[in-house]
Amino acid sequence: MTKRNNITTADLNNRRKQRTQILLDDLAETQRVNLVGIEFLKGIIDDHPDRVYRGQKERPDSYLIVRGDLANYCIPVEPLLRSLTNPFTAYAEFPSIEVHPLGKWVRKHAAACIQPNGHSDIPGTDSIGILVAGLISDRDLFADPTQAPFRRALMRTYGMIQSPVSELFATYLERYGATIDLELGEISVKGTHGFTWHLGGMKDPEIRSFSLSSSVRGAPRRKHCEDTFDSVGDCSNLEYLLPTLSKAPRIFLGDEDSDLSGSKVILFSVAEYCAPLRRAIESGDVDLTAAWGDDE
Repeated sequence: MTKRNNITTADLNNRRKQRTQILLDDLAETQRVNLVGIEFLKGIIDDHPDRVYRGQKERPDSYLIVRGDLANYCIPVEPLLRSLTNPFTAYAEFPSIEVHPLGKWVRKHAAACIQPNGHSDIPGTDSIGILVAGLISDRDLFADPTQAPFRRALMRTYGMIQSPVSELFATYLERYGATIDLELGEISVKGTHGFTWHLGGMKDPEIRSFSLSSSVRGAPRRKHCEDTFDSVGDCSNLEYLLPTLSKAPRIFLGDEDSDLSGSKVILFSVAEYCAPLRRAIESGDVDLTAAWGDDE
């Protein structure tokens, strides 16, 4: 038997076999923990049999239905099975979840993409169980700052009317110092220089995002933008718009980067009622080279 640095060929082969076996054991462990995750999911379903169950349709059109406190949800089964069967060719994230109002199914339903943080380090079946548990406790999910797509889906489902989510939504807006008028379908937040900003148009089906208006110290309102969809990149993201508006129009005067201040339509309209901004534009202190839109 040949030797290489006092290590026999048989020793080398044994070490290779050991390393290979470790790999195979690791692969088997992924299957074991997914089986544990299935038991976790089964426990949730067993604890809530009237709120979590499979729908009547068969594969590939079947859904796992979750009845929450705020809405009803349909999780498509086929994408989940594909992702667990072959994660190399299937979904990298959870599929979109259908959001339906309480008490009925609707054809034109909203959809929510929910990707909980930290799920890359746990088994896929655990993630499904956590998703289902989150939808059962959807009031807490709604209040989670990271779940903006979920909130938007529920607001699209019910609109700006008294609904199962309106009180929660008003409470959520308080963290930005904003208020909501359900009758007008309008969100208001105080800015700088005496401005109060109003995001409206939520009851107008022709407006794709929000209209933008302002009032200064109780003066009549001035509309600056018919639809932020046409003037702002982050046009419907309240988590961006409300903190930004709370610093406006001051934010328009400085060098702070702002999607909102990138619109000439909004800048020139606000400048009509904000003398410091008007002077800054006339003197060239506000750089309009990167702004876009009609500057007439």
